[in-house]
Amino acid sequence: MPAILAWLDHSEAEQRRAREIIKFFSQPESRDELGIGGIRDALSNTLFPGTSMLLTRARYLLFIPWLYREGARRGHVGPKLTQWVEWNERQLIGALRNGGDHEGLIGRYVGAAVRDLPSGIYWNTLRRFGILRREVTPGQVVGLPQSPRQADDATEFLGHSNAVWAPTLPPPPAEFFDFERCDFALTRDEATWLAEQIVNAVPETLLQFLVARRSRIADHSRYAWEDPDADAVSGRVRDALDEARRFALAMHGAALLYNVLLAERAEELDISRHDGRREGFATQLDEWRAELDTSDVDSWDLNGLWALVAARGNPASAVTRSFVTDWVGLARGKRGAGLASDDEARELIWKREHQHKRGQARLGNDRLMRQWGGASGSWRLTFRWRVVARLLNDMADGRENGRAGAWYPGALAGRPATAPASLPGLRRRDDIHPRSRSVRTGDIMNTCSGTW
Repeated sequence: MPAILAWLDHSEAEQRRAREIIKFFSQPESRDELGIGGIRDALSNTLFPGTSMLLTRARYLLFIPWLYREGARRGHVGPKLTQWVEWNERQLIGALRNGGDHEGLIGRYVGAAVRDLPSGIYWNTLRRFGILRREVTPGQVVGLPQSPRQADDATEFLGHSNAVWAPTLPPPPAEFFDFERCDFALTRDEATWLAEQIVNAVPETLLQFLVARRSRIADHSRYAWEDPDADAVSGRVRDALDEARRFALAMHGAALLYNVLLAERAEELDISRHDGRREGFATQLDEWRAELDTSDVDSWDLNGLWALVAARGNPASAVTRSFVTDWVGLARGKRGAGLASDDEARELIWKREHQHKRGQARLGNDRLMRQWGGASGSWRLTFRWRVVARLLNDMADGRENGRAGAWYPGALAGRPATAPASLPGLRRRDDIHPRSRSVRTGDIMNTCSGTW
């Protein structure tokens, strides 16, 4: 009998989370074949808090609050506001299609029939970046004030507003709600505001560091630790990046050996469409072994990794720590090529898959083996780097080439935009004032000059 997914009597938040999980497993990095997903996610959230593998373009972080505010301005509240926003999220798909830039367009292929709307995908990110100022679900937010009340005078501090959305949110383009043509290009003011919002929301992280540097990520960039801007980080952020780099390198070997075992089992079952896979993965494993020999994994103290993961509030289980420790120790001790045929290494991987997935372990389930696509989690972990790169480049494009606008953060309140007191780990470029060692607020306000 085929598997069926059905909604029972679950909350809106639970249903949204379930849909996110389903979509999540279509992403290359989301597969957790050997039970290291908790460590992967802890490192991802340390480096790039507020992000997920589902995010596509930065301007969705403005589209969503714009829709809620406009719906409320038109008199909608409660379920009617929900319906109005959802309807116009679907109308926005057509407008973005007409705009011509389809990269990252949610609903690009199915149009208004798309199941997962941007508001559901971006909701937690909106909260983490302080754009949505309440810990509420979409169903709860529609009963709260969407816009700040009119200030009594130009000096009133809008931070005291009871509005659910950030009161300094830049306004949408005049023609936005025509839903005829729209694009993902941030204006200078939008990009500057969004960058400031992120910098203030995620202190002492690599995401803050790169946003503050106006980083632009090359299309060919595979990993954060290979990016020249990220290489400038220091202190605790540098430590976290190094832990991620070592973990990704070390566990890539385990993933490759797992795929060697799968390819061998496919041959035993005469699954001809996977002929040659075993040799390909074995070659990659030998190349990985040579790379490991020139790395700093040999001197890696895993206690730093466990402390970092535990600091995220969800420490790795004893069995997961044991597996990672055993694999790293084995990899350190096995020199040269031929790891694909090493009995100790093969047994460790076989046992780990069965321990993690039990009856769903492919190596012991011929039915699942016949459904195998030829590779399972064989990519090296990137910790959401390509997702983050797209968001960074959207903001960089806006700040460098975006359409100019008259609005700027704090203008409605008659006050300057706030800047973070410091940017931990910054060690080159002229972003830092030589005396105060803090970001120059003028660089935030003036989007046409400065290096912020």
